[in-house]
Amino acid sequence: MSNTHSRRWAHVGALIALAALGAACGGGDGAKTVTAADYSFQNLPKEVDAGTELKLTNASTKEVHEMVVFRIPDGERRSVQELVNLPESQQEAIFGAGPPAMVLVAPPKGGGDVIKAVGDGKLTEAGRYAVVCFIPVGADPQAYLAAAQGPPTDGPPQVAGGPPHAVQGMYGQITVK
Repeated sequence: MSNTHSRRWAHVGALIALAALGAACGGGDGAKTVTAADYSFQNLPKEVDAGTELKLTNASTKEVHEMVVFRIPDGERRSVQELVNLPESQQEAIFGAGPPAMVLVAPPKGGGDVIKAVGDGKLTEAGRYAVVCFIPVGADPQAYLAAAQGPPTDGPPQVAGGPPHAVQGMYGQITVK
């Protein structure tokens, strides 16, 4: 993971560590459940009303997955696929203006509760959002979750693995109206 990517996530590592201690899946009427698979988001709604709760489940028995949600600036017209494939320096201009709107982390199937690392699972601001998983391919789930619960760092948990799941196609888009 590059230094640029680490700087972008400087606060997320600390938030994951804090959230892991008191993680809960949350409830609520009208919630939409998104399923993380190797390497895609299934049942990701194309559009939701502001305030709709999003939940994350993990269908994988071997990979930990996350749902990192960024609001895309209003004037941006490129697809999420185009944005994910930009060089990191150009991604920074689009996604680096502030923290993600939401980060949910789901251990492999049967491995524990979803961690609400950033946000409460609800997107309240209208607009277009990118949904991405940045966890490294092949990362050991126990090592990742242990790193997430460790002392705060200057970025997301650093664990061995390959490129981010997004490189394998684990991204999507949702519009909040």
